[in-house]
Amino acid sequence: MTQTINNNQNGNINSKADISAIEAAEEIKLNDLAPEQQLELEKLKLDLDMASDADKEAEEVTKTPPRRLVIVGGGKGGVGKSMWTRGFLQTCIDEKRRIVAVDADNSNPDLLRYYGEDGEHCQIQQLNIFKDGSIDRFFDQIKRMMEPELDTYNQLPPPESLFLLELPPQSRQIFKKFIEQEFLETAANDYDIRVTMVVVVSRVSDSVKQLIDLYSFCGNKVDYIVVKNLFYGEESEFSRYSNSSIVQEIKQELLKAGIPLFDITMPDLLEYAYDYLDEKSLTFSEGIKQKELPGVKMRVKSWLKTFKQQIYPVKHLLGLESINVEIF
Repeated sequence: MTQTINNNQNGNINSKADISAIEAAEEIKLNDLAPEQQLELEKLKLDLDMASDADKEAEEVTKTPPRRLVIVGGGKGGVGKSMWTRGFLQTCIDEKRRIVAVDADNSNPDLLRYYGEDGEHCQIQQLNIFKDGSIDRFFDQIKRMMEPELDTYNQLPPPESLFLLELPPQSRQIFKKFIEQEFLETAANDYDIRVTMVVVVSRVSDSVKQLIDLYSFCGNKVDYIVVKNLFYGEESEFSRYSNSSIVQEIKQELLKAGIPLFDITMPDLLEYAYDYLDEKSLTFSEGIKQKELPGVKMRVKSWLKTFKQQIYPVKHLLGLESINVEIF
């Protein structure tokens, strides 16, 4: 059966209703139409497709993912907090996930140094956590970013939903005091933001003590990810952590509360490649794209892929909906 167009056989196809009628037919032979009618039909179909795509894009812009604050700690310097934080930030950038990262280590501001110019999907801000009241102002600023107001151009900025804070060494007392002032309760109840504590550990007993201490004042009010830094040895060699009876008790208590503690690893990056990135102040992406040292390119690419594979099972605790380990 061939569908004929009675109303417009001698005129133009000029409405979306015409297209709907055509598409509802069992069959349509474009050859039955005059050339100018065929052209107009194709233009209208293209307009509909473009409108549909625009609607989808608008949906993506207005859809706000669940709010998440990722706090990276680990006690003393040198345990690998900054390395993990940079890997996570690179993953967010690769996934085009908007993130606000706060560099609170004023003595060694790695985030500003490496990612200070990656402004499309991430903002890097600095915070002097040791200055009285600064962490309070940081929390207030998070609220303003989650619920933005019109800017000077009368435009509404997109709301932020993912925040990253790396705690500097020796900040335990300040952070503990802030938590004891019911920061976590306020974040959850008033602003619907969940906190994930990422604890980077080495093989020494001090790393285990840091986790135990953190749990003593955070309890089951946060999610936990423990990262074993394989720079310090194979995963099986983290016996002080794995064999700690107190850590096992913490895991059981969290499990009963429906908050499992996740153990993951962070791969070791060859020192030669690490030093090259450090010397040139290159992001992991830039280390992969550079053509000066192919060995470094290969090592960094392998490291980042393994890093992404490790955080994939806990992506929901890091504010990520997906992770493509092949995107660099």
